Order: sequence, then structure tokens, then C-alpha cells
Amino acid sequence: MNITDFINSDEIKGISGKILNTDFVREMASGELIDDRFGYYLIQDDVYLKYYKMAGSSIKKITENDEIKDLYNLIGDDEPLFHINMLKQFNLKKENINENMVNYTTYSYVNHLLRWSMDNDINGMYSMFACQWSYEFIAENIKDVNSKYKFWFDFYKNDKYRDITGLYFKILNKSGINNLQKNIFKYGLLYELNYWVDSYEKYSNINI
Repeated sequence: MNITDFINSDEIKGISGKILNTDFVREMASGELIDDRFGYYLIQDDVYLKYYKMAGSSIKKITENDEIKDLYNLIGDDEPLFHINMLKQFNLKKENINENMVNYTTYSYVNHLLRWSMDNDINGMYSMFACQWSYEFIAENIKDVNSKYKFWFDFYKNDKYRDITGLYFKILNKSGINNLQKNIFKYGLLYELNYWVDSYEKYSNINI
């Protein structure tokens, strides 16, 4: 079995289907999502991205695989300009975001990334791939988006983003997937699910 097979299993389809049907994702697509909920998501994402990049750097340092090095060179070490522009668009001041603002899901998720990225390159990749794949999955499977959040869906299905997802598949499909790696990916996907649920349910009025 490889990662493509696992993603197409009933177990993973059940989780990814729940992600598509979260209130956050549905209201982001329809335009009903209020700014404070999206802003809360951006605050969690700001902290998450710090550690996501740290995990990628760890993998790049420990791997001897040139394809993996090329992948993480393509992803880069800098904070995505897209994220920085979203903070500005929703009037959030990056300098006022700190780790006291993270919820339990974000706290647990970043520790999941750090744990496996320091273990070995392939396990680290599986911990990061849940985010990469699920964002593209959402963008590709929510149709006819015509809301103020359309920019989000467009970004996560652009050519460069798809190319990065494709490189992940190419490398991980070669390596196969064992039971531990299934859990690393599955738990990452469950964190993604809870990320959307928490961003909808635990938001508060934002003034930063």
C-alpha cells in the first residue's frame, strides 16, 4: 500500500468528508463566515506556520534524499506572502500575535509536526502532508465558490501548490506506507478537522 491507496481508503475518506462538511469550510465557500471566525483561524495559522516551516527545515537537514531536499527548497523557509497578505486584509497585526493565543488543537498539532520531523525524513513528511493535501482537497472539491473568500480556494489549487502536492505524492508513493506512517498521516488529518471545528466554535471577537 502507498499513500495514494490510503487516501482512497474508507477510513481516510470518512475524515476528509467531515472536513468538507465543517461549518467553517461551508460558510467560507458561501461567504457567510464572519470575519472574526476567519481572523481566529489566521491567528492559529500564524503560530502553526512558524512550526510548520521549522519542521520542513528539520527534514531538509536530516535527509540524504535529493528529491526531498528539492521539495523543501521549493516550499522555502520564509513565511508565505499569501498568509501575510491575509493578515493585512483582515486587519490583524502580526506583531500582536503570540503563542498564548493558541488553542489545544494548534498546540498539539505543532508538537506532532516537531516530533516526527526530528525522527526521520519520511515520517516527518507524513506529518506535514496532511496539511498540504487537505487544503488542496478542500479547494478542489468545493465547487462554484463565489464569496469574499474565493481568494483562499484559488490559492490552494494554483499550479505551484499542486506541483508541491504532486512532489509529495511522488516521493511518498515510492517509499510505501507502514502502520505507524498511516497513523502519523491520519492523526494529522484529524488535527486538520479539529482545526476547522475549533476555528468556528472557539473564536472570540478579535482586536489585535
